[in-house]
Amino acid sequence: MSPVKFVRFLLLAGAALVPVGPAVAEVAPRPEWLRVESHRAVDGRSDDLVTAGLGVARLLSGPAPGYADPRAPTMDELRRASMFRRGDPGFGFGRLFGPNVDTSTGQVMEDDGRIAGEEFLAFADDSTGRGSRNVAMLLQVPRDLSRERNCILAVPVNGSSALFRDIVDFGFWGLRRGCAVVYTDKGAGNGVHDLESDTVHRINGTRTTAAGAGEHAQFAAELTPEARQRLLAEAPHRIAFKHAHSRRNAEAGWGQDVLRSIRFAFWQLNERAGAERFTRANTLVIVAGNSNGGGAALYAGEADDGGLVDAVLAGEPQVQVRPDDRTVVTYLGRERRNPGRTLLDYFTFGNLYLPCAVLALPEDAPARAGITRAADRCASLREKGLLEANDTAAQAREALERVYAYGYDRAVEILHAHNYSVVPDATAAKYVSAHGRFGVEDRICGFSFAAVNAEGRPVSAPPEVLAQSFATAPGGAPFGPVDIVNDHDPTGPRRNGMSASPSTGRQDYNLDGALCLREMAVGSSPEARRVQAGIAEFLADGNLRARPVIIVHGRMDDRVPVAFSSRPYLALNSLAEGDRGNLRYWEVENAEHFGLSGPGFDTRFIPLNLYLLRGLDALWAHLTTRASLPPSQVVRTVPRGGSVGSAPPLQASAVPPPALEPAAADRIAVSAGRVAIPD
Repeated sequence: MSPVKFVRFLLLAGAALVPVGPAVAEVAPRPEWLRVESHRAVDGRSDDLVTAGLGVARLLSGPAPGYADPRAPTMDELRRASMFRRGDPGFGFGRLFGPNVDTSTGQVMEDDGRIAGEEFLAFADDSTGRGSRNVAMLLQVPRDLSRERNCILAVPVNGSSALFRDIVDFGFWGLRRGCAVVYTDKGAGNGVHDLESDTVHRINGTRTTAAGAGEHAQFAAELTPEARQRLLAEAPHRIAFKHAHSRRNAEAGWGQDVLRSIRFAFWQLNERAGAERFTRANTLVIVAGNSNGGGAALYAGEADDGGLVDAVLAGEPQVQVRPDDRTVVTYLGRERRNPGRTLLDYFTFGNLYLPCAVLALPEDAPARAGITRAADRCASLREKGLLEANDTAAQAREALERVYAYGYDRAVEILHAHNYSVVPDATAAKYVSAHGRFGVEDRICGFSFAAVNAEGRPVSAPPEVLAQSFATAPGGAPFGPVDIVNDHDPTGPRRNGMSASPSTGRQDYNLDGALCLREMAVGSSPEARRVQAGIAEFLADGNLRARPVIIVHGRMDDRVPVAFSSRPYLALNSLAEGDRGNLRYWEVENAEHFGLSGPGFDTRFIPLNLYLLRGLDALWAHLTTRASLPPSQVVRTVPRGGSVGSAPPLQASAVPPPALEPAAADRIAVSAGRVAIPD
């Protein structure tokens, strides 16, 4: 057995691991694409790696962190605000899971979730070194870095958010294990370029002029000064976002971005130590991501043909699978062949019909009362020949049936109004622009982004909103007064939710814009072909190269439905890997996408986050002690129940761990491209 293989054997067998090779080994050269921007150390009391010194108790109650000068926050204040995630003890945070809880034992720790250590912020740039790509990365090294087992947890960040987004949710898990944790924004992070003031974010969240930031900007739109002024003359007050307007089609590189973040971690850890202590042969590497970070984790597993990654955890992954007619998923007696859908496909379909369908939902469906122009959307759909019924109630029922026929599970219908309230038009417009490599000046489908006033008209973004946007903006609109704008409104540009369609004259949530977005996803115009070519660059093939992988997804996810993502991916993986495959899929009852616990959600749902942490525990045990992984299964849970707004606290018995030997009625069967999901 070769020395490298012997070390790997010891690692998998759970043997204590000590540094191998000569202690004076030189550190490998810095990767040519790497630019380290800053370093800080935190003491674990006044500041820490997980809660920025606040502690879990402050996350559970008390005021959110503020700013001494709201128009000029410091980097420390922005970092603290970015890490702040309000926790709900009734939902289990701080009791059943969280930075202060050891999920493997249930023990609540005395340090209140605070962990001391160091942080390094860096960019992965392209070969020009001019900041034209600037994929942001954050490496956290706990003070109690394990000396017994080298390990790295790599986290592609959820959504288009700042690098600190996933620390409180599950990044802390790696720090608790004594692992280094490295995050990447996947080239889609929180870069906000206000074109009017010509200001941008630095990697630490503070703002300066685009010229002053130069290559150190998170993102600056590729516009000459003359082009920027022309755009502002045509469309004043507009804002560009990194994910939407970088012209990079970032998703095509998400897998490689994750692998680069791991290489950064190896280099920085060894540079910090002054010798090559961390090598691929002696270090466990786990990738874990949630939502589109979960998709990026799977893309990384597929892209890693050099054995850099040991295992992958993908939570509710926004993964878009390659079409294959051999894949079949059966659920509730319904068989769907080639069931995978791209994000733009299901977002643009839902964006058409959901604002009418909500009228057919129960009165207590979350956010239903806020969809006030549903009848206008129904009427406009009827005029366009997209519905056949003549009265509003029948049109709503027909719209809901079309959503079901498209492929949505009926179980998620209670969340359709909320799903629409989370502005799928803004998300679809962002992805259309990204996949088609359109710039901010293209304003595809007549959409742009700006701060708006009470009438929905574009205005200058307030200075304090821009100054705090690193902590408040989710990498796109909406945030604060910034929202998606319909530039084609007959009365002039207006916030899309308040706007009228040119062809109908109604305030129908801009049906014309929704139809244009739909055309980008499934149409044949030159712009649509450009978008679809971008999508083709990253479709998953399901080949995870036989490494252990766990996908965890909530059955009630209406944002990234299991019917279009995880279930089809499981089917495709079984074709790609056959008997070599080592993928497990846990479908968790009563869990939805956002982990919300407010009124309307408190009585109905349980936290998926708990199962992400259990998935990491299972992978760790598998890699270090060769423990068996729980097989693919439906995990049966019990929601809190009670009265809306006053649900009883979630109990551990209501959220059991996945079973090593699940009952036959809970097992998910998968073979040769066919997946059978239990009722």
